[in-house]
Amino acid sequence: MNLERVSNEDKLELCRKYYLGGFALLPFLWLVNVLWFFREAFVAPPYGEPLIKRYVRRSALGLGLWGVALGAWVGVFQSRRANWGALGDYLAFTLPLGTP
Repeated sequence: MNLERVSNEDKLELCRKYYLGGFALLPFLWLVNVLWFFREAFVAPPYGEPLIKRYVRRSALGLGLWGVALGAWVGVFQSRRANWGALGDYLAFTLPLGTP
């Protein structure tokens, strides 16, 4: 998508939609929001609407928190799956062969 051909009001509305969409357990939208609108929010000259900066900052914060939570879950799951018994096996996508 070429953001140069979109009006500033449409950019703000699209940025807002991606920001709110990230709350629907879709952190990928926050990543897209940060990547697409970072230049508009922090590099390009402001056009009188500071909301785009707020949406981009909060999208980056949400994405970071999701990354930390996912990393913590992966660490806990990888280190304790064998101790959880059957529950650990049910949560695993593939079952490793051998002893833990």
